[in-house]
Parts: sequence; structure tokens; C-alpha cells
Amino acid sequence: MSKTRRKTDGGTFAADGQNDRAKVISIPVSQEIVRDLPLPLQMRDPSILPSRANLIAASALEGKADPNFVLTAEMKVSSDGGSLRLMSGASGHETGWFPSWKRKRLQHWEGMTQLYTLLKAECDHDVLWAQSEARRFCFMLDGRWREYTCDVEIMMADGTRRIIENKADERSLRDPDYRLTLAGVHEICRRVGFQFEVVMADEVFVDRHHRDNIELFAGRAFTTVTPKHLRTIDAFAAKEGDVTTYGAMAALLEPDFPPLGKAVMQALCVRRKLEIDLTGHLSDRTLVKIH
Repeated sequence: MSKTRRKTDGGTFAADGQNDRAKVISIPVSQEIVRDLPLPLQMRDPSILPSRANLIAASALEGKADPNFVLTAEMKVSSDGGSLRLMSGASGHETGWFPSWKRKRLQHWEGMTQLYTLLKAECDHDVLWAQSEARRFCFMLDGRWREYTCDVEIMMADGTRRIIENKADERSLRDPDYRLTLAGVHEICRRVGFQFEVVMADEVFVDRHHRDNIELFAGRAFTTVTPKHLRTIDAFAAKEGDVTTYGAMAALLEPDFPPLGKAVMQALCVRRKLEIDLTGHLSDRTLVKIH
């Protein structure tokens, strides 16, 4: 039976036959502000080098924003942790879905840059989870009420929360009013202890080998991993140490069929049991770290 997807503000999968919409929860930013935040005051300190997250000068923001605009701002999230907005069709970008092992749900994406950001996070050992369209920022700036929904929210293993805005290239940032909105979001993120980043399409991957590796490993996330596989890895680590090679680990996991061992190993990288540097060309000599 075919399922017709629709645009929705809920956090569900937005497919006919699935449950009703999740509720949207409003969080006053004033409740989340980190007092004496030990982060560089990037929008206030002129010694910090310009970056895409620092899209306008501090003096320009201060001239347009009430000093307390952060205190009146709100952040909105879905009660089930899913996307606040979904788009299927009627869009100038490619759209689609991919099953996220880390998030335990379908991930909606719009545009290849957003998809690649999600796939990269799925394979990054330092990432606990990533969610598309997860958080909306609502605030008054320069006499206008603004609402901005991030492309990707990433929770790191060290507790850092990253807010990502994906763009194809620099031309997407030509509108000064849009840059002002992003600057306001950046300031709110700074005050609550989040990291705000603008990531261009050519910045997601180091090169084509990195992209190919990410696509391969993310595609193997749901490979069957048995308790025997995990016991084998733990026994090896206890006896030989926590570092081995790609080829040796594949043969260790499936001695009779190493290609299956590689698929299991790739799934375990997504599941944060193993860690491999995916930025370069993979070979049987590539190092693998056991966690």
C-alpha cells in the first residue's frame, strides 16, 4: 500500500496510516541561559576572527537588538524529539528520508547538504545523535518577530549541543536581513551554551573518499550484530589491546567470510563500539579503535 506524505508541523513520520502529530513544546530562553558562560564572546570580542557564524559586526547587532532580546526569546521543540517541519514535494530541493540508527527513527531531509550532514553525524563516533529540523528559535529583533528552524541539531558525546544551518554556497547568505536573523540565533545559542555553525556543501566532507566512506558506513548501520560478535571484540581487546586493523577485525568477526565481518564492523562504528578515521582511503591496514 502506498503512503502519501504530507507537510506537517509535528514530529511524526508524516505518512498516512501513522499516529497523530506530536505536540510542540515552548522553552523560554531565559530559563536556559548559562550564567557566566565560559565561551569566547564571539559576537562581542573584536579579536575573534570572522566566521560564517559571525555574520554581522557586533556593533551592527547591538544597534538593532534590545539588550534583553535574548530574555524574551523562545525555543520550540517537538515533544517526541522529531522534526518540527517536514516537506515532501513542492520544493526546489531534493527531499527524502533515511532510517537513523542513532536516533531510532526516520530522518527527514531537504537538500543534499542537509542529508550529508546527517549521514556524517550518523558515522561520527563523537556524536550521540542528530535530528533534522529539531529546534525553532523565536525572537524579536530590529522591530520584527522572527522564527528560525535549524537544519540539524547534533548532540555530542561530551554534552555539547550543535545547531547547524546548511547552505549550498555563499550566495545563500546574500540577504542582509537573513544574516541578521542568523546573527540573532547565534547570540541566543551563545547565551544558552549551544554552538551555532553555518556549514556549506563543500565543507561537509574532506574529499570524495570521505563522502564514499560515510555513505557506505551509514548504509550498513542496521547490519545484524550478534552477542557473539560483541563478546569476540571484548575478548580480543582484553587480550591484545584496544587497537587493531580493518582487515584483522573483519577476519576476527567473520573468519569464514571477511566481507560480512566488514559489514558488521561498519555497523559497529555507527553504534560507537568501534572507531575508524573515515576521512581517508580505507584499506586492510586502516587502524580500528575498540571502545
